Amino acid sequence: MRLWKNSFLAAGAAAALVSPIQAAGEVQALFDTAGFLNACTGFVSNGAFALPMDSQCVTQAVRMCNLSHEMKAQQYCVESTAVWMEEDGDKIIRQMPGFDRSVLESSGAAGLSLPLPELSAEPDCTKMSDPSLTSEILCRYSDALSEWLKLRNMMRSQAMTGAASQ
Repeated sequence: MRLWKNSFLAAGAAAALVSPIQAAGEVQALFDTAGFLNACTGFVSNGAFALPMDSQCVTQAVRMCNLSHEMKAQQYCVESTAVWMEEDGDKIIRQMPGFDRSVLESSGAAGLSLPLPELSAEPDCTKMSDPSLTSEILCRYSDALSEWLKLRNMMRSQAMTGAASQ
């Protein structure tokens, strides 16, 4: 009996060492945010409602991620979505040779034909607040979303003009 008990404890300890235990404050990814966003935005077609559809993909990614964590990981989910938007924005820029990033940093549309007025001005994240988010995460998400939506719009405009000229 004693041998069995010790074996059980040893097996439990070994399992604990190889199981994905997270340090205090860390969140284990239970939802594939990047996979969801890649799939969802891949289904968004060019058209009048493309940008609102892109926005819905982002919103749903945060919600689905947080739901997978029983509504206890809002900050993690917002940050992982912001990271994905930053990385996807970098991919879009790499597809546009000679792209001048300063176009995105200006306070206005900078010659871009943006169909939604709220995209032409940068939001002031310091005036936003959410009790479940740090101001740093909130600003990162806000900046990433604004830039990503502009880049998605530019990508579509370039794709439509490129297709029209061929």
